[in-house]
Amino acid sequence: RQKMSSPSEPPETDPAFIAKEEDFTKLPSELSHVDWTKPISWGKYEPYPPSHDADAITTTDDDGDKQTVAFKPPHQALEFHVHATSGRARYTTVHLPHGPVATPVFMPVGTKGTLKGLSPMDVTNSDALNNQIILANTYHLALQPGTELIRDAGGLHNFMNWDRNILTDSGGFQMVSLLKLAEITEEGVTFENPFLSDNNDKEGETNSGNKKRTRQEATESGSMMLLRPEDSIYHQNNIGSDIIMALDDVVSSVADDKTRFQIATYRTLRWLDRCFAAHRRPHDQNLFPIVQGGLDVSRGGLRDVCLAGFRERDDKAPGYAIGGLAGGESKDDFWKVVDHCCRALPDTKPRYLMGVGYPLDLVVCTGLGVDMYDCVYPT
Repeated sequence: RQKMSSPSEPPETDPAFIAKEEDFTKLPSELSHVDWTKPISWGKYEPYPPSHDADAITTTDDDGDKQTVAFKPPHQALEFHVHATSGRARYTTVHLPHGPVATPVFMPVGTKGTLKGLSPMDVTNSDALNNQIILANTYHLALQPGTELIRDAGGLHNFMNWDRNILTDSGGFQMVSLLKLAEITEEGVTFENPFLSDNNDKEGETNSGNKKRTRQEATESGSMMLLRPEDSIYHQNNIGSDIIMALDDVVSSVADDKTRFQIATYRTLRWLDRCFAAHRRPHDQNLFPIVQGGLDVSRGGLRDVCLAGFRERDDKAPGYAIGGLAGGESKDDFWKVVDHCCRALPDTKPRYLMGVGYPLDLVVCTGLGVDMYDCVYPT
């Protein structure tokens, strides 16, 4: 088996990307020029108002009728074709290193490199399934069996005997699902390792009577796992997935803490820069940013701030994800955020709605312009 070329260890954090605590709630300097009275959008075509930066290649048949619109962003590992639209819904093909993916597409979740109860052959040989892309979980694979082992086995495709596309999340969702086991700082998020944690520690002492280990000591021993943006990208480079996600600061959509949402949104932009800087395989892996900002879709609100930040970095992103939803918010709030993000994100790139999989949601959100979905609901 061919070994994958990826770094032997995660890169160090560039201090230039680390904000001081007093700056956590300050608007990022690169957005100081933004006119917040205007909608945030770029790369738009019909049925949206066209943007001045829209650029595409349109082919025509012998009768002069428009055919496929092919968007070719400057990313070696992705090409995006829009075949047909109906309102804001669209039928597209996302060309990835392990084959084309027709959208709208639902991606089954293989958390630890396998779909529960199904082999890869069950998926590929079934007319009802025949999935061209599945999802795996960076956090869980980093814990067990470890991404270095997966890398040395030739990547997750070889490890699980899967010759189609894989998308990996970044570990950001675990900040919500495993919040009781996590501590979030500007550096990254530190998780308690559920397999190696000091489960018997009480009141600062262990059963042996020794003092409980410090967080640094626990991290070095493996009972705590530090996940920085650099670590998340390192693990995903090791895994070798076709689409990798930026590590974002995720807050539960039903949380009632405006300051926390503001800090998380601004931090998501800083962490995105760290992810781009740490990414060592842009030639064969596509790094998608994730829109955060809670349920704030007001003009100049937190979703707009995150979207405006992504617009500033658009040349580095082959596609986008919408995150921070499906956490217990009302359907009205949920759909408003999806609608807001789809109106802003460019038509030239795929849009992925994270953690969404109920049938009605798939229909409605496809009508709003979403292309890709994943959810643990079926598995």
